[in-house]
Amino acid sequence: MIKKILILALASVAVFSCSTKKTRTKKEAKQIAMGTDVPDFTAYNIETLHSEDAIPKNRMKAKVQMRYKNGNERYPNGIDIITFSKEDGTEESHLVADSAIYTADSTLYTVYGNVVLDDYKKGQKLETDTLHFNKESGDIFTEAKVKMTTESEIIYGRGLKANQNNPEEYEISDIDGYADVD
Repeated sequence: MIKKILILALASVAVFSCSTKKTRTKKEAKQIAMGTDVPDFTAYNIETLHSEDAIPKNRMKAKVQMRYKNGNERYPNGIDIITFSKEDGTEESHLVADSAIYTADSTLYTVYGNVVLDDYKKGQKLETDTLHFNKESGDIFTEAKVKMTTESEIIYGRGLKANQNNPEEYEISDIDGYADVD
């Protein structure tokens, strides 16, 4: 009799200790936003080298990569991408950010948190909090605050539009500061 009561009491505690929470943590919300609760696979300390005709195109490093069934990817602990010159294989640009997301159906990469893009070829440095890149069209854009540093000037603004296929032309919207560099 005591054994039956003890089993019933333990079962009751187990059932009532399970909660049905109605709110989600920030981590859970991000996972759901990616289309599924759990990634298909997670890789740690990755380094990927993309090449075209045996010529290095870019190298990506990330501490964590998560890939989901719908093709989306998350890089929650930072991303580091170096693009190489087609002509001589030297580093052409370098992008670092705290996090990144790739959305497969729109072929859109979004990097965010302390985004820094150094373009060694043009001698420019872009700093912002969020930057989007459309893999298909080559469009690069943001509505966030930006700081563009060149050899001769620093421009502050909000919003940027550019295209990787025509890197000489870019537009910074709502310029709110400008300084000459000596």
